[in-house]
Amino acid sequence: MPSPPLHRALLAPALAVLALGATAGAASAHDQRLVVRGDATATDGPCDARGCRVDLDDGRFHGTPVGSGAYRARLRIAVGDAFPNGEGGICAPLEGRIVLGSGTPDRLVLGVAGDSCQDGSGPLETASFTGLARFAVQAGTGRYAGARGSGVASLAEDAANHHRITLIGRVAAHR
Repeated sequence: MPSPPLHRALLAPALAVLALGATAGAASAHDQRLVVRGDATATDGPCDARGCRVDLDDGRFHGTPVGSGAYRARLRIAVGDAFPNGEGGICAPLEGRIVLGSGTPDRLVLGVAGDSCQDGSGPLETASFTGLARFAVQAGTGRYAGARGSGVASLAEDAANHHRITLIGRVAAHR
């Protein structure tokens, strides 16, 4: 089983999905392209038989057409299901939820699933990671009530637990 620093690194893909949800804000059913970029720092949570938890509590995103705001994520990295990355390192599946607009009445909840892979090989504690995931809107409140949508997320994490995300997809809001 990989050491706890891997869990931190695998978190990145989930973050990307989070930023996507913020696009829903139209007064009628509008299908819009969404492009979001975000930054956050990960905190490793406890591990159990299902995997290790990674939390993102102070994330910030910006994009079009969603503007900017705060996000948080709760992800689970399935370290027991790790697999080789083809370069002497590892990858592992991840899943979880991202909440765009955290701390406001206008929240968009995204379900995220994908994989995160170590860049190259070497000690996990000093490695960077790249992740790809898919997201789907699970729920929304306020101006995002009734929103639907999906897309892809690209996540990058450096050895200092700094995460950068890019979300690309489509979101439709109902009001």
